Amino acid sequence: MPSAHPSPDHSVQTLYTEHHGWLQVWLRRRLGCSHSAADLAQDTYLRVLLRPQVLPTLREPRAYLTTLAKGVVSEHWRRQALERA
Repeated sequence: MPSAHPSPDHSVQTLYTEHHGWLQVWLRRRLGCSHSAADLAQDTYLRVLLRPQVLPTLREPRAYLTTLAKGVVSEHWRRQALERA
C-alpha cells in the first residue's frame, strides 16, 4: 500500500526534475560559466540530500534552492580567491 507521504528520495527526485534547469540558469547568470553552473547545481542538490528532513515541509522550493545555492557560490568564490593567492 502506498504511503500517504512521499519518501525523501521521491521528494528529491521531484525537486530535481522540476527545478534543476531553472537552478542552472540562475547559477549561470551569476557565474558567467555554464560548466561551473552545472557543477554548483550538483553541489546544491548534494546539500538538499544532506537535509532530507526539510523536504516534507518545503513550500517555496526555489527560495530554498536559492538560499542553498548562494552558500555554494560563496564557497566557490572563496576557494577561487584562495587558489589565486
